[in-house]
Amino acid sequence: MLWKPEHRNPRPALLASVALAGAVAWSGSAAAEDAAADAPSVEELIVTAERRATNLQETPIAISAFSAQTLADRKIDNIRDLAGSVPNLSVSRVTISHTTQTYSLRGVGESDPIQEPVLAVYVDDVYIPRQIGSMVEFNDLERIEVLRGPQGTLYGRNSSAGALRIITRDPGRDLRLKGEVGLGNYGAVDVRALVEGPLTDTLSGSFSYIHHKRDGVTDDPTLGHDVNRINLDAYRAKLRWTPNDRLDALLTINALRDRSDTRSYIPVRQPGGVFDKTKSYSEVPPTQDLDQISGSLRITYDLSDRLQLKSISAYGGFNLNPVNYDNDGEAALIQKNLIHYNDQYYTQEIQLNGDYGAVTFTTGLFYLHERFFVERDGYSRRNALNTDPVTTPGNYNFLRAHNVTNTDAYAVFGEATWSVSDKLKLTGGLRWTNEEKTFTFDNAVLNLAGQVVAPSIKGEAQKIWSAITPKLSVQYAWTPDVLGYLTYSKGFKSGGFDNRATRLDLATLPFAPEDVITYEAGLKSEWLDHRLRANLAVFYNDYQNLQVAFYDPAYVGSRRGNAGQAHSYGVELETDARLSEQLSAQFSAGYLFAIYDEYKGAGGAGVDADGNRLTNSPRWSLSGGLTWDVPVDIPGALRLGVNAQYQTKTYSNAIPSPGGQHTIPAQGFLNAVATWTSPDPRWSLVLSGRNLLDSDKPVSATYTPSTGVYYQNFPDPRTVLLTLRYAL
Repeated sequence: MLWKPEHRNPRPALLASVALAGAVAWSGSAAAEDAAADAPSVEELIVTAERRATNLQETPIAISAFSAQTLADRKIDNIRDLAGSVPNLSVSRVTISHTTQTYSLRGVGESDPIQEPVLAVYVDDVYIPRQIGSMVEFNDLERIEVLRGPQGTLYGRNSSAGALRIITRDPGRDLRLKGEVGLGNYGAVDVRALVEGPLTDTLSGSFSYIHHKRDGVTDDPTLGHDVNRINLDAYRAKLRWTPNDRLDALLTINALRDRSDTRSYIPVRQPGGVFDKTKSYSEVPPTQDLDQISGSLRITYDLSDRLQLKSISAYGGFNLNPVNYDNDGEAALIQKNLIHYNDQYYTQEIQLNGDYGAVTFTTGLFYLHERFFVERDGYSRRNALNTDPVTTPGNYNFLRAHNVTNTDAYAVFGEATWSVSDKLKLTGGLRWTNEEKTFTFDNAVLNLAGQVVAPSIKGEAQKIWSAITPKLSVQYAWTPDVLGYLTYSKGFKSGGFDNRATRLDLATLPFAPEDVITYEAGLKSEWLDHRLRANLAVFYNDYQNLQVAFYDPAYVGSRRGNAGQAHSYGVELETDARLSEQLSAQFSAGYLFAIYDEYKGAGGAGVDADGNRLTNSPRWSLSGGLTWDVPVDIPGALRLGVNAQYQTKTYSNAIPSPGGQHTIPAQGFLNAVATWTSPDPRWSLVLSGRNLLDSDKPVSATYTPSTGVYYQNFPDPRTVLLTLRYAL
């Protein structure tokens, strides 16, 4: 039947280091073969990155995959918990709100959460168009896949950096019940529940629920209470209809209610001249009311044993009203924003997938319509003078941005692989993209009370962008255990309009599309009688018109534009070893060199960033972990897991300040999990801890001398959670 995974258990290999070469030689000896005959092997991972089920080691893509068991062993409950676990992927540990997430992959990211992401996020094959609301909490996951490099010839939405795929479990024919309740420090309460099972002979369903609540980890003397609190509820319902062996229809409804705080920043200037990393002095109540809902219908029909038709229809959006935050952390009015965001989107994707033995292919059509509404009341000091906005109103801007961005995107894409022989495969792909954006704006001037006192700018701008992006790849199985591949691909991110613009010339000035050409080579392997997996990728990215936001002193604010050119290159290594029946280990390393080749005016007229490092691009990122089934004589079973992450310093601005205000220091994090499964395997108790070393170095910083804004963000302190689980 079509799309069933192959069970040849291919074991491609890595020829990357002298140490590993020595291990290979040792494994080839007769003594080693005899000793390893009955040894356990690493977990076989089946992925669908190529739109069909393949072994991870057969898939010629730089891809990190996490199974449901791995996620459970590490107590990874949401996207942010993945921070530091994927080489050269930066997942911001602190963002403007709990359910907003920003990313940087191989040196390129999008730090502005309202912009379209460069890393496309898919939940059950449905694209999430904004970074607001993209920080997904997990429940009943099947796996996570992180694809590095441009993705467009296999996926509906173009993405210039990569794709993050979250795949949840589809309802089956057996009754399943899962529930867990966790309690932790800072008043943490974490509840997750699931029920799944058959409804009729052809119908099955599932329903899951998450409640996540935690007190604040920061004190705000100005407001008189703690801030940076978490409070959300998430729901997912699935209904699956399988009337015969050829038809599979799945209806999914997702809903989210987030009442967590917006982020309260830590100002560097604090009363009394004593800096306290646990205090914010923001005078703005950090209110956030986010309501998000989406629905999707996936219909899969096997036209024959070799040909499959798939349709994925989705409609969703969010209403974020209000979202209020202080953009300086001080009690004085320097920068505050009172905002209403509303997003609505519809996507339709149709795929035709074929498997004719020597030739496999995926072709598709994709359409996206999105309406993104913004009403932002911004109160900003125009200089660094500590003045009173009542007595010196000329030192301030009180402006309302009121605009709508409508996007209509069309795409035709396809990719085919030809098996020239048992060892050699050639892949070619092509994508045509056409995007039309209309930007309508009607801004106003406010007074301190938020009342409109005069019009500002009003108008409409429209632009169409098109692109053709190819992919070429060759893979060769040097032995049954060694797979090598070479890939050339091109990525594209559409241009747009700056919805933060408050001047007519900038509001109607589009920024250009972002293009990237990527060259990648990789080796995939398993060694020592399947006990060691080691995968290596080497890449080079050439970026044109990199989309950036920068501070323009003539504009007195940040505006959207393009850097001329940038490039990055690096190496990514991922290993997984089964050291014994009870002990396994994982290790990954990423090396990244990423600089702006041409970035004129990054810090204003005559202040260029040519030759500077890209923001949020650590030179080295390392992670490792152990999972141990402890051989102790107690009722039940005990499993211990520990994992650590480390990255070298980064910069939060393309023009690092001489005083180091934009430098994010090198830092590491240590997490651990202990799971006791009772003699009745339905019950287990989990003790988990994050940031056990209580790392308190800044993870982001903003410094704007012209307005006096200087604040930092710090990771959550050491947290522990005790969770009782039940699974039937």
